[in-house]
Amino acid sequence: MSEIKCVLFDIGGVLVEWHMSWITSEISERFDIEESKLTSAFDKHLKKLDSGKINEKTFWDYIANETKSPLLTKTDESLWNTYFRKNAKPNDDVKKISTSLKQQGFSIGIISNIEKVTHKIVEDWNILENFDYKFMSYEIGYSKPDLEIYEYVLEHLPFSKNELLFIDDKKSNVESAMKCGIHSLHHTSLSDLKISLNSLGL
Repeated sequence: MSEIKCVLFDIGGVLVEWHMSWITSEISERFDIEESKLTSAFDKHLKKLDSGKINEKTFWDYIANETKSPLLTKTDESLWNTYFRKNAKPNDDVKKISTSLKQQGFSIGIISNIEKVTHKIVEDWNILENFDYKFMSYEIGYSKPDLEIYEYVLEHLPFSKNELLFIDDKKSNVESAMKCGIHSLHHTSLSDLKISLNSLGL
């Protein structure tokens, strides 16, 4: 594994402490929607938002229609802005790891399922400024775990797949990256991440 030259990080769940259940819980309570129905609607429509095929307002219109919520239909508020800012926060420990890797001479990058609003928030936090490569799903039209996003990344990086390491908190994303031949780690905890990187000589 010593051939690794570039380490790619996910944002939500890795560089940022965030779980999708945090927003579904807030929306469920505020708009009186059964959370299981809300989660099901998210699963159905989130990929459209993440891949840039729809904007935030259209996304919430889809969710409102799917959950039959007149209250949600009426809102013009950026709910991603409200609840991501409220609940998410930078993971400083993982950021330090990325900084250390760069100081050691590795290139570092991002592969994230993200939409425009939360991308702006994360940029405002200045946690992405040192990253050499940023692949944001809504900008490139593909999202994880679809193989197309990793194929896009491989086409736009000056490294071979054997020279890449990808870190993500979702097992499905890790598995799909591995199908494309990218070395990948399933991020579950800071201690395990440090052990895994150390075992790879990073």
